Amino acid sequence: MELLDSNRFHIDATILVNISEGNEEAFRQLFFAVLPWLTPYVRKVIKDPDSVEEVIQETFIRIWISRDKLPGIENPKAWIMRVASNECFTWFHKQAAARMTTSLPDSLPEAAVNQVEEVVASRETLHLIKEAVDHLPPQRRKIYLMSREQGLKTQEIADKLQLSQSYVKNTLSAALNNIREFLQAAGKSIPFL
Repeated sequence: MELLDSNRFHIDATILVNISEGNEEAFRQLFFAVLPWLTPYVRKVIKDPDSVEEVIQETFIRIWISRDKLPGIENPKAWIMRVASNECFTWFHKQAAARMTTSLPDSLPEAAVNQVEEVVASRETLHLIKEAVDHLPPQRRKIYLMSREQGLKTQEIADKLQLSQSYVKNTLSAALNNIREFLQAAGKSIPFL
């Protein structure tokens, strides 16, 4: 089964299905097919040779974790690039947070240090919430985003999607539980979710 043709990047759809079913050999094939074009991209973005391998590793971990989405992906290269870009963003965020906390002068009042730590923590939490939403099943994610990003009420969502109001309400509740569990697994606790 050939992953690449000579003119452009191409992944056989059966490889994606096999990976989604947990086939580690198919995942290994994908890894070695993607690595030659992904590495220069990450190297260009990160510009820290010691961290390129870490970002690529995190990218493939994220792909493996999200493998259930693979069969429905129409453009695997673009999707993988988006995953890699998100991991680059995460790496930059961690670097900025580390620089922020280590470069604070000793003369800053404790309140200012606490405020900086709160800002960093809230940004991390927002990123984790976005990641948790990305992991929701498609219908649950759609209903959650309609509620939170578009500000639609339960009845409005039900009308637009031609669903019962109780179904929408239960789906929103399940989405919030999924997000809460994701955050708890990442060591964050958000009482208002």
